[in-house]
Amino acid sequence: MGKKFGLGLVVFFIAAGLISTPVLSAPKRGGIYRSSMATDLTNLDLHKTQAQIDNAVLGMTVYEPLFTYDEKFNVKPFLCESYKMSPDGLNLTLNLKKGVKFHNKMEMKAEDAKFCLDRVRDPNFPGAAQRNSLQNVKEVKVTGPYQVQMILSKPIPNIFYTLATSVGTIGMMPKKVLESHGNKVLKPIGTGPYEFVAWERDTKVILKRFDAYSSADGPVNGYLGKRNRYFDQLIFNVMKEPATRIMALDRGDLDAVPVLPYPQIDDLKKRNDLRVRTGLAPDAPWYLFYVNFKHPYLSKVDFRMALAYALDRKEITKAAVWGYGTPTFSVIPPMLPSYSPELEKMAPQYDPAKAKEFLQKTGYKGEKIKILTSKNYTPMYDQVLAAQAMWAAVGINTEVEVVDWATHLARWQKGEHDRV
Repeated sequence: MGKKFGLGLVVFFIAAGLISTPVLSAPKRGGIYRSSMATDLTNLDLHKTQAQIDNAVLGMTVYEPLFTYDEKFNVKPFLCESYKMSPDGLNLTLNLKKGVKFHNKMEMKAEDAKFCLDRVRDPNFPGAAQRNSLQNVKEVKVTGPYQVQMILSKPIPNIFYTLATSVGTIGMMPKKVLESHGNKVLKPIGTGPYEFVAWERDTKVILKRFDAYSSADGPVNGYLGKRNRYFDQLIFNVMKEPATRIMALDRGDLDAVPVLPYPQIDDLKKRNDLRVRTGLAPDAPWYLFYVNFKHPYLSKVDFRMALAYALDRKEITKAAVWGYGTPTFSVIPPMLPSYSPELEKMAPQYDPAKAKEFLQKTGYKGEKIKILTSKNYTPMYDQVLAAQAMWAAVGINTEVEVVDWATHLARWQKGEHDRV
């Protein structure tokens, strides 16, 4: 997590993906799809951001990755048609799909894939989201018009997950356009089914159908399969308050509302004019606390153990998402093939007495620990309030600072927090 801060405590849950839509007839081609966003975008360049909102709105619509997930959460080739890993795990050959067009009508080729794979691991590229994950990639070679080889200094066990991830998406972008713009994304150009039109800050994001789209075909299987692209245009409206989103849906100003207010879900399900869907996507959010290891107390293992034993994760899940989630000790979601139940055996179980024992070892005298959070994602804020009460019960004094999500993300990336 960098020199300033690190992941010190995984204590929370995978939250359910929730969406509400009016009851509609069979889909027809044309028209505008209007949805909401709980917070504004932070970046148009997915190579530089792990913000879920950026990846959710622009990933698999504007940008597409080399690999993605099927409906059973197995990683499968996407813009990569086939691949071969050498027996020693040090040479990964990727064969790209032919005929895939960028939004500027240029064909995606091996030089574009190499440029993107080099870009996301370049130590001089500011904010590269997957730099650490790909630090063992020694070189990327173009070995044919539609073929690249990734040469590794050491095997990377999760390399396919990294290439498929929808948080810090390694979307394919055109090399020539990036080079002409000083390696900056001035206007997003990808291979996805929709083209970027505009981003009106704190207001909306507008996309339009890409008529030359040809990346995906075949039966739908998770994120694989043909994209029908029914709508001419997609509009994502920034609506930071949950009540505002539901009111807009009731007025007919929106066609769908993702991220429903959890206390209202059961009542919304009873309505005949709405359809509420719940489920866990591969990119379902997981909530946890990041810890600043430079802090005089948080740098101590015993203090972090005290924090962990003080938390009842099941009760926090109820408080934050009303049971629409799964407590877990791992950043790997339980529905992914790489998850192991053995990880849960490592989790400190709720034990306030043990928390106090660890706390006594640290010399802590009640100094205030600041928790940085945001109300743009209500479970994030609600889990903080629940945790704050549990920590107070064992003698840990905390103060909650609430900021907007963009500020929250920026301060976390700079290490300007005690814990978030």
